[in-house]
Amino acid sequence: MWKTVSAAVGWPVSDFAPMNVDAATKQLLKGKTATETDKIELTIPEIAENGAVVPVTVSSSLEGIKSVALIAEFNPVPLAIQMFVTPDIEPTLSTRLKLAETSFVYAFAETENGWFSTRKKVKVTIGGCGG
Repeated sequence: MWKTVSAAVGWPVSDFAPMNVDAATKQLLKGKTATETDKIELTIPEIAENGAVVPVTVSSSLEGIKSVALIAEFNPVPLAIQMFVTPDIEPTLSTRLKLAETSFVYAFAETENGWFSTRKKVKVTIGGCGG
């Protein structure tokens, strides 16, 4: 197993290692729990005709956000991205995910008051991580 750290940002490679969604969530939250909230807006199609390119946008009205992360439930590496921001801005993250199969996509936001989350189910019809 790789035991290196990204020189650019200091992330352990293990954060982006193959694991199940529960292990990825536990590792991201460092053992803490996340509170579900409607103050995180997760914009993602309900049906992804091509799982290889699924557009996603996350924004939030939560105060003091430190980081935003996306986890894809059935991907071989569930943690898709984690973005760190200063608490003085309203973060918006837009990207494209590759989804292995129909699954929930979770958006997490870390604030001074803890972790918050929301999720949406995406039905993948073709493509994705699996083929």
